[in-house]
Amino acid sequence: MQFDHMNFNEDDSLMSIEDLKALRLQRKKIENDKKARKYILDINQRYRKMSTRKSNNFLRNMNPFKKAA
Repeated sequence: MQFDHMNFNEDDSLMSIEDLKALRLQRKKIENDKKARKYILDINQRYRKMSTRKSNNFLRNMNPFKKAA
């Protein structure tokens, strides 16, 4: 039996045990993928925030009239 990846409103009453297990595993995998993507997004946002702060500080602290040592 083929499953629609985005349709979770399927009727589970006429499915075999193997189909139910496969559907449950597929739903669990999709949920885990969503959590992993959200975690990576959060890490990327924190990194971008840190790197922009560093670059802004570097440009702000750079003095064109200061002699190079």
